[in-house]
Amino acid sequence: MLSKKEIRKMTLDKLKLYDYHSKITEEERLQAILFSKAYWNNSNSVAVTISMEHELSTDVIIQEALRSHKKVVVPRVSSGKLLWFDYIESLMSKSKFGILEPTQDENQAQNLKGIDLMVVPGVAFSEDNYRIGYGAGFFDATLAEYNGITVSLVLPPQSIHKFSKDTWDRPVRYLIK
Repeated sequence: MLSKKEIRKMTLDKLKLYDYHSKITEEERLQAILFSKAYWNNSNSVAVTISMEHELSTDVIIQEALRSHKKVVVPRVSSGKLLWFDYIESLMSKSKFGILEPTQDENQAQNLKGIDLMVVPGVAFSEDNYRIGYGAGFFDATLAEYNGITVSLVLPPQSIHKFSKDTWDRPVRYLIK
């Protein structure tokens, strides 16, 4: 069995080579499924990341949430953990890694207890709803504390059969493939 590190590298390589038009078509299909789900329609608040170019785009998810008058929170790594902030487009700025992130002060971070739904990112996803992230453990720590509904949208290159799990790994409740 491949290690998480090997799976991560192999999957990221596949994502970076994934045909642009196929990716867009697949994103639209997955987003339409998400927007049809009761857990999406019944949620008043959504936690979602700002995607990187090779990831499934979250722009449409954020815009649909705002259009539907949902509260949207987005993360920023600070003090060694993920902090969540209200999504305010005018308060977003590119980090030193080129990722858009909120610029609010840490004291404006939101508690996830009031967030109904979290769209969870990942590099690879197994058939039993576990994920491999980028390896820093930020989302594993967040998922261990979050009690709301979790969902991940999975592009074809991200689907894997299984991998060896660690004690800190947490499954996502719903995978949309």
